[in-house]
Amino acid sequence: MAYRLTFFCRSGEETGLAAVSRLLDELLPAGALLMTERSGPFVDEVAVCSLATRGPAGSPVADWLTLEVQVGVAWIAESVIAASPDDEHGIWGCDLLATVTLSGNAPDWPLVDRIWTALVHLWDATPWDEMSGFGIARDRPASPSR
Repeated sequence: MAYRLTFFCRSGEETGLAAVSRLLDELLPAGALLMTERSGPFVDEVAVCSLATRGPAGSPVADWLTLEVQVGVAWIAESVIAASPDDEHGIWGCDLLATVTLSGNAPDWPLVDRIWTALVHLWDATPWDEMSGFGIARDRPASPSR
């Protein structure tokens, strides 16, 4: 069974590929080496890649995760409204939806934390999942002072 963690962001990015590239640029200097595999191509609004933390022997230290990024207010509007129909959480107008999908027996939680931190730093991300809704945000990386 897969677990999906979704982030609603305001990014100003033009394409999904540009957003993923910017996110990877933020992730690379922030910890252990990463292994990446890009999927696609898809439409301009969507980019997908698989990520894993690289261990000393060159193999993944945990299961691979999938990162999907969708950009454009109109493109992600249905997801925004479904998560917050009354905009109680201030996500209306978001233009980037990032989804981290974990599956397998050994999820790479440290990599999820790195991605979460990078999304908050870059685009003031608001996290959401199907089990906890917006409550998942408790005790997680805080937005930096700007």
